[in-house]
Amino acid sequence: MKGSRRLARVLAVKGLYHWQVNEVVVEKIIEVLITEEEYAKADVNYTRSLLESATKDSLRHYQDIGPCLDRPISQISPIEKAILLIAMVELVESSEVPFKVVINECIELAKQFGGTDGHKYINGVLDRYLKGGRAAQS
Repeated sequence: MKGSRRLARVLAVKGLYHWQVNEVVVEKIIEVLITEEEYAKADVNYTRSLLESATKDSLRHYQDIGPCLDRPISQISPIEKAILLIAMVELVESSEVPFKVVINECIELAKQFGGTDGHKYINGVLDRYLKGGRAAQS
């Protein structure tokens, strides 16, 4: 039975937050995520794929999204950075996920985990990124 990609993204946000705060490898993140309630219902292979791609290519993704930000990436909250990394992995590396789905999912993640207006910020950044034509070229 294939697990939920939505829950995979939830786990990926938690994992990427953990990665940023504790600077640990993906295997250690997975060890922590196994204890999460969502793990049994999530598409764990997709979670792993998101985590591996996001951590491996984070610098490139930060550079690509940088022009769409209103401040340096270092000033973005770890939750919003995690969500933006998930978006970049899905927009750039996963042609099977339509960009509208990526945006909707990331907005929902920001509503669930981010600050008060975090979802608006994520929406604006991703909108600027997509209008720049970057994802269309991928």
